[in-house]
Amino acid sequence: RCERISCFNYLDCQNTPVRITYYQLNFQTNIVVPAHIFRIGPSPAYAGDNIILTINKGNEENYFSTRRLNSYTGIVYLQRQVKEPKDFLLDVEMKLWRQGTYTTFLAKIYIFITAHAY
Repeated sequence: RCERISCFNYLDCQNTPVRITYYQLNFQTNIVVPAHIFRIGPSPAYAGDNIILTINKGNEENYFSTRRLNSYTGIVYLQRQVKEPKDFLLDVEMKLWRQGTYTTFLAKIYIFITAHAY
């Protein structure tokens, strides 16, 4: 996990994530879709929090999507079957609106779809 320690330029700070976190997930090709594969939200969450989730990279073939469960929790899910082993690297951005300010967090999710045993 990487965290932004300090910033000298206010605009640069506003446009870069406060935290970048890396995850590795493994699934088999026979996973039932839609499949919730990743949950994201601020910790701790406060009343009035609001998030926006976006997959910025790695979803060119449209296998994945996001959905908000409530104002402070969202999920990334596999929306269509992956028929053969394949690797993905998703950049999932969470923008958190808290007390009049947006803060950006980035999850880099490595997803490995492996062949299932017959």
